[in-house]
Amino acid sequence: MKKIIIISSLVLYLFASDDYVPLSNLSQEKKVEYNFINKKTEINTAGNNEYEKIENINKNDNIQTFKDEIIEEKQELSKPINNEFVREYKKDNILKDEKKVSQSNFSKDFSITPKLTYSFLKTDIYGTNKVSVLDETNEVIPEISFKYKNHILKADFMDSKAYFNNVLLIGSDLETTTKWNKLYYLYNFKNANLGIAYNKFDLDWKVIKYNVVLSNTEEFPTLEFHMKNEDDKLQVEYGVSYGKNHNIDYVYEYYVNLGYKLLNNDALILSAGYKNRTLDFEDDINGYKFQYKGPILTLGATF
Repeated sequence: MKKIIIISSLVLYLFASDDYVPLSNLSQEKKVEYNFINKKTEINTAGNNEYEKIENINKNDNIQTFKDEIIEEKQELSKPINNEFVREYKKDNILKDEKKVSQSNFSKDFSITPKLTYSFLKTDIYGTNKVSVLDETNEVIPEISFKYKNHILKADFMDSKAYFNNVLLIGSDLETTTKWNKLYYLYNFKNANLGIAYNKFDLDWKVIKYNVVLSNTEEFPTLEFHMKNEDDKLQVEYGVSYGKNHNIDYVYEYYVNLGYKLLNNDALILSAGYKNRTLDFEDDINGYKFQYKGPILTLGATF
């Protein structure tokens, strides 16, 4: 009862008070401020001052579009891979890589070394129970070698012509023409080359007085041993060989060469030394010995 009386009195007081303002006379902002308008309803004032209700945005459409894009990407990723194409691609690229490696290794392991040797050659002929005769000539001896890993194939060619005055009993001069060709197979072990060589020795005797030519050809093997030592720009080469056949009692060769590297590698080397090649036909009925010896100057290159 007391509450009813208090509320009634309060209402009468408000109506009687000058500060009372009816709801219809409140501005739109005041209505919002005093929560007389539902906050969930958003309003927008247009240019004509009319109020337009803004509807809530439908987010379901955007979510559905995003889901559809994800599904399409999953379907694209789940397509089967063409295994045949992958195999062919891998095969082609592996073959290309192997070819590059093979070419690189071959270039590294393979080399060619040509040489030219100039020799002031002394040719001696020692006849049985006769005084030896000697002639001096200048010769150029070409040489070439091919090396692959530890295997070496090498060849050199020596041509020599010598003339001897009044050495024959018949009172005639003698001219000799010789060709000594060698084909080597050598195996490289550290700084040593060991192997065997095939030798072909062609000899023509020409009796000048009667213009008669006598020919002789010998083929024989030789065992080969060659060494090379290097120190910075200096290089020392030396070697020996030995062989024989049924007509030749023995044949030997020895040489020594001191070289200087003109470039920073083995591309160009100039060397000087001494070489001796000797064949002894003492078992022949007309026993004699040929000897080729003298200083040598060699220019070689490796590439």
